[in-house]
Amino acid sequence: MRRAALAAVVGLLLASATARAQAAASAGPEITLEAFLARVIAQHPQVRQAEAARRQADADALTARGGFDPYLSAMWDTKRFKGIGYYDELDARLVLPTPWGVDFKLGWERAAGQIINPERATPTEGLLSFGVSLPIGPRILTDERRTALRQAEIAQEAADADRDAAVARVLQSAARDWGLWSEMERRARITAEGVSLARFRLEALRRRVETGDAAAIDTIEALAEVRSREVLRLDAQAAAAAARLVAEGWLWRPDGTPDRLPDGAVAAPRAMLAQETMLQDRVSGDGLRFLVARHPFVQQATARWRQAEAARRLAAVSILPSASVELSGLSAGGTLGDINPPSLSGEESKFSGNVRLPLFPRREVGRLRAAEERTRVLQLERDRVRRDVEIEAGRALLELTTVDSQLVRQESLVTLQERLLAAEQQRFAAGESTLLVVNLRERALLDERLRLAALVARRARALGTLAVATGTPQLSLGETPGRTPR
Repeated sequence: MRRAALAAVVGLLLASATARAQAAASAGPEITLEAFLARVIAQHPQVRQAEAARRQADADALTARGGFDPYLSAMWDTKRFKGIGYYDELDARLVLPTPWGVDFKLGWERAAGQIINPERATPTEGLLSFGVSLPIGPRILTDERRTALRQAEIAQEAADADRDAAVARVLQSAARDWGLWSEMERRARITAEGVSLARFRLEALRRRVETGDAAAIDTIEALAEVRSREVLRLDAQAAAAAARLVAEGWLWRPDGTPDRLPDGAVAAPRAMLAQETMLQDRVSGDGLRFLVARHPFVQQATARWRQAEAARRLAAVSILPSASVELSGLSAGGTLGDINPPSLSGEESKFSGNVRLPLFPRREVGRLRAAEERTRVLQLERDRVRRDVEIEAGRALLELTTVDSQLVRQESLVTLQERLLAAEQQRFAAGESTLLVVNLRERALLDERLRLAALVARRARALGTLAVATGTPQLSLGETPGRTPR
């Protein structure tokens, strides 16, 4: 009797070990959270769209910088009628704009003909000029061209922040779905192991009933336990298949077509990212202030405020009187060295100026007030976003720390439940316990393993939330593929 009881205990332990070994052998390659997220961020359409938007912002900035590119212009105008050459005029100019609102101009003009306006007349070899055009007054600080360039450069920074924000959002959602897939896969394996153990126990009981060592009613209870666990297994397998499809939805190939997980691939048993310790250290203490300032959500709000501030400064300049002057030195043909220096009192020079003074600047005042209110609104938005990011980062760090503590204790609890089940199986084999108690012990163990799987999924979600809250997906995964330095 004692030998049979010992053989039954050993058989149950071997069945449990065999079930786990078969599950491990049938499983394919393990997909870690880090490897999964790296594939997602490398090719996901949302990330690629954000990258395209960043390149578009680069193109817009290039367009704005083109407002300061040198350009060459030429005009030729001639008239002949009934054998009379009225005029033959040629005017060529090279303009060199600068980012400070000052433009340098080099020109050559020649006018000839039988009937020509005397003020247009030039020496036979033409008239060479070199001068400068500069604003006077508030427009020396900014103008439409410089404001457009400033806003385009800020838009580049905003596009970088938009891309990082897209990466962070994708990272969080993908980590959540990986965690769900991991949990459902482990739930399916645990329920399958429970079915294997219940079937083994049913067969063992049938043999004991045949030998008269157990009551026949015990086989009814064992069979009911098998059917109950089979229902749970079917439900877990369906949930795991659905979670796998959701996880596959994040995978894309470089050519833009959907990708799939390798056949038999399973989620790794723990959700880990590289440099987690560094990430958690930087969220705590003074490092949080640094991360918040560089968070993509904060940078987005800051960029919008800075663009509005640039528009406000331009509106403020437009309401004031403005003037500009152009002064050039002249020389009859020849070379640049022959040109006289520009001078207001010189004889070989030309001068022009213009002044603009709005008498009823209602349009300008309206634009200024609207720009001031928009700047004020976006400043408040920036401050609110910064505060929200600080709070979310603290919550994410607290969540991850709590889950890590729970994981340690849950793993210990699973170990204790395994020891209790082994002891109860020994008592049952020795006739000191009942099948009902053994089943209850085994159910408790399976429940604790399922809770452990749920904690692993929760940790994956916490990691994704922490990366989003800190705005540092690159810190966790390395430099994002496809990111081109500016």
